[in-house]
Amino acid sequence: MSALFIVLAFPPWNLAFLIWIALVPWLSVIEKAENWKKAFFQGVWLSFFMTLGGFYWIASALNEFGQIPWSMSVACLLIFSLFAQFQFLIFAPLRNALRRAYPLPIFAKWRSLAMVAFLTFLYTGIDWLVPKLFKDTLGHSLYQAVYLRQIADLGGGFLLTSLIYFSNETIWEFFHRFRTRREPSAWPSLLASAPGIFSLALLLGMSFVYGFTRRNQILALQNKPIRTLQAGIIQANIGDFDKLASESGVRGAAERVLTTFFGLSDRALTMSPKPEVLIWPETSYPSTFRTPQTATELSRDQAVEHYVRDRGIPLLFGGYDHSAGKDFNAFFFLNPKPIAGLSGEGDLQIYRKNILLLFGEFIPGVEFIPPLKKAFPQVGNFGRGPGPEIFRLFTPSSGFSSSPAQAVTVNPVICYEALFPSYILTAVRNGSQLILNITNDSWFGPYGEPHLHLALSVFRSIESRRPQLRATNTGISALILPDGEITHRSGISTQEILNIGVPILSPISTLMLSLGDWFGPTSLVLSLLGAAIVGWLKSRRMTIS
Repeated sequence: MSALFIVLAFPPWNLAFLIWIALVPWLSVIEKAENWKKAFFQGVWLSFFMTLGGFYWIASALNEFGQIPWSMSVACLLIFSLFAQFQFLIFAPLRNALRRAYPLPIFAKWRSLAMVAFLTFLYTGIDWLVPKLFKDTLGHSLYQAVYLRQIADLGGGFLLTSLIYFSNETIWEFFHRFRTRREPSAWPSLLASAPGIFSLALLLGMSFVYGFTRRNQILALQNKPIRTLQAGIIQANIGDFDKLASESGVRGAAERVLTTFFGLSDRALTMSPKPEVLIWPETSYPSTFRTPQTATELSRDQAVEHYVRDRGIPLLFGGYDHSAGKDFNAFFFLNPKPIAGLSGEGDLQIYRKNILLLFGEFIPGVEFIPPLKKAFPQVGNFGRGPGPEIFRLFTPSSGFSSSPAQAVTVNPVICYEALFPSYILTAVRNGSQLILNITNDSWFGPYGEPHLHLALSVFRSIESRRPQLRATNTGISALILPDGEITHRSGISTQEILNIGVPILSPISTLMLSLGDWFGPTSLVLSLLGAAIVGWLKSRRMTIS
């Protein structure tokens, strides 16, 4: 039941109200477990069914991207599901042991509240500590909660997770007291649980007040931007170049891709207001750019260069770069004419992806174990870029001036990198005014993953209070505003042009920008400190007695 509630609370179902009680059935089962080993297996089962219900599209990605047979893809999904949510495997036996050492009936009211707070910090700290492929946490289910999501600029998704766990533990405690006491009325149990219920109401009330006040502040700034950047996002609905190449050959497929993007881009330039910049998504350019190996590749590069010069508009597009014997998943900023201060020919800036997707863009240890590369030839072996970078976006309205005051400062992000708060926060601290996110979600299928990826990306804008442009191959392309609102949202598996006015705001400070992703590690430290204090007090009592 808990796994079902958690799955339904997240996109694409978005029944977020379930998250406030989702763990209650699981906590009841852990409480009844006879020992920590049985509690551990309850953690395994919750991880398994939650992952299976929420991340089923991993099998599609393995089959499409990894070219692994469906039978093996499903087997890999089943194995991955057992430990994908590793925090449950660790937390369940710990909670079971703690509840057996300190059973609820002997607690006074406020000591019981202290235990709930301790367990909240413990769960949140473990959730932050354990490695996860997609960096999700329970708090991310609240990405549509207009006011509550605003507290993410204080402590990110883990702050929301702590609020959610506190709710579940408090509600479980009330029902546990009621069942244990077997009283005809719930009133005595309600009185006994009053400190926890009051604290939960207080925390929720404070969060809503903060969210309401903070959102109004952000809306006032959004309505009076220092400038508006008109951007044209081209979603061409071309996701699987390999399939296209198998149908018409590599050269024919590449020409078809460019023809599609050129046609949609020309349509975008007829719109009013006219875009100041065109953005194509991740891997939209079907080869390396400006490192041609054949006459065909050179001709393809020249076609893009001529298009940009003839239209007099900058083109930002995803493709591949080759440098120092390495290939890179790259993001190119191509200007129609040279800009003073830029390196090379002066018309191009190149961002190389830094955070690579495991078993998608690299294989751990492949440089030491060459047979791995032969076993998985379809997996990329990309190099890593230097990390968060700030690029200047020059537009026709500024006359392509090289003056920093005339350019919009952006931090490029490619796909998977958008899941890492610290990566975005570092770039924003360095002066970014706009998060520019290009993505290719086509490998994961049209259901589930595109919605979840978008939801997780929402928190990067809230935490940094910067607008975010998201350009995808097959959806979902969107503008995410600093208050977390998703606007100009495209469909999935559709060709669309989004002509978006992006508000560029004066810098907004947040606690996350000041301290980084601090709440998770702080929760872990507080839980360890609490355990140490309880252990010390217990040993002292034993010594005195």
